Amino acid sequence: MFELVLHHRYDRPGAEDLSGRGNHGYGAPGRGEGREAGTGAALFDGTTDRVFVPPSPALTRSGGIRADLTVNLEEYVHRRTLIEGYLSFALGVEGDGALGASIYQNMEWGGIQSRPGLVPLGRWVHVTFVYTDDGAMALTMDGELVAEGYGGLGPAQGIHWPFGLNIGAWPDGDQRMWKGRIEEVMLWRTAPNGTKAPL
Repeated sequence: MFELVLHHRYDRPGAEDLSGRGNHGYGAPGRGEGREAGTGAALFDGTTDRVFVPPSPALTRSGGIRADLTVNLEEYVHRRTLIEGYLSFALGVEGDGALGASIYQNMEWGGIQSRPGLVPLGRWVHVTFVYTDDGAMALTMDGELVAEGYGGLGPAQGIHWPFGLNIGAWPDGDQRMWKGRIEEVMLWRTAPNGTKAPL
């Protein structure tokens, strides 16, 4: 089974980890309106805004991954990072509007992508990336399967220092930055007992 290791809700300032695992975020994106009138979300400017989460034991262990995010994108232009664990995994939107995700293993990245133009501009969507211990990958948007594949890469590596986990940004620098809003982020890893979770 998967185990929840990070849960951020940006309907209020700050990035407190609601999972109880202590994976709090650091950074100061602006404030924007959430999905519902009167609610809030983090507003990323596409240039420098990010939420950084230092690697903890729950994040640095290897295994399967599930990432769930509720997001609203303002523009494509180039790849926009939603969430990326340094030398582990990445989920984002390509410059052509495709939803894409990848895993880093054996000194290379391998992943899957949806069709171009899938992710709309200016509309809230819920996106999910699942990678199981045996290499099966799946991407969904609003509950619909949009891409799947088999990487055969084995368990995903744990998230590494010095760049850790980044939300809304490429870990290595101010590139591939998210431009738009993010309301909620949930990250799951394979539970320590090693039981696999279904897609």
